Amino acid sequence: MKFKILFFICFLQGTTFSQNYQRYAQMNFSQAMLNPAALAIDAKYQVDLMFRNQWFQFEGAPSTFAAGGQYELDFDMAVGLNFQHDRIGAYQSNSVSGQYSYRAHFENSNALIFGIGLGIETKTSDFSGALLNDVGDPAFAQSYTKTFFNSSFGIYYYSPTFYIGASVPQMFQTNFIENPGFTNETRFRISEWHYYASTGLYLKAGENYTFNPNLQVKMVYGAPIQGDLTLRNTLYGRFSIVAGFSSEIAVIAGVDMLITPFLRAGYSYNHSVGDLSRISGMTNEFHIGCGLPYRNSRRDFGKRIYLNRKGGFAREHKFNSRRKKKR
Repeated sequence: MKFKILFFICFLQGTTFSQNYQRYAQMNFSQAMLNPAALAIDAKYQVDLMFRNQWFQFEGAPSTFAAGGQYELDFDMAVGLNFQHDRIGAYQSNSVSGQYSYRAHFENSNALIFGIGLGIETKTSDFSGALLNDVGDPAFAQSYTKTFFNSSFGIYYYSPTFYIGASVPQMFQTNFIENPGFTNETRFRISEWHYYASTGLYLKAGENYTFNPNLQVKMVYGAPIQGDLTLRNTLYGRFSIVAGFSSEIAVIAGVDMLITPFLRAGYSYNHSVGDLSRISGMTNEFHIGCGLPYRNSRRDFGKRIYLNRKGGFAREHKFNSRRKKKR
């Protein structure tokens, strides 16, 4: 029975495989993977690795690996490179995208940020290893692979005490089923966009405690709204305990830690408590991040270093070139 349910879910997943972007429980560390505007928020040089394994007890259950590198080119712009691997049953997807964000800075370390992304995605369906009643069925005898172009757009508002962002991780929709009667196509339809929104607060209560509630929401036309709420409690700016709830009727628990000024790690656990709790299993999520270095305070974001003769900010390369000419 469990196998039949999983196979049915995998089949539905294959029909809309390209649109199913993952929602990560550790949303503080994964924002750039869904929103190209949220680049290099925590450090000038930043690398994040995420691994998520759903329905842990099932063979062929969904799993996701994502890696993202980000670099703050200047106080008002940043670039990033993302890789994501998704797998569920006989379907898998590999995507690579480049990202660019522009920051409009305001007073007190506030900034309005716009981001875009461009990339490609390769999808593969391989039923050659499936257990069949009709052995040798030619419809399941080979694998299929196809590559698609895609793009993304996002907006993000940064403040030392809160953030809010919204994005469309995939602006082109792709159908991918290699079977008679089905076609592979890429189309641009706003009505089929998947919208992601996130927001959070940073509330200090004393010298050594920060309360950080976070909410992320996924919206698709004609489908129920999905979301996650997490309550992150940070002690001494290094160790955090997380509790939350997912709209899939699951509780969330996790921990994360700033191990050194350059390294952090986290773990999150989702456990279903609804009608599917007996068959859906548990979900594990791991994160490892590196920042060179991580900012000591959220008020350090976008700090200006050099001043030109008019009292405004001069880009670093211009500053260096003028200094060399004086020599």
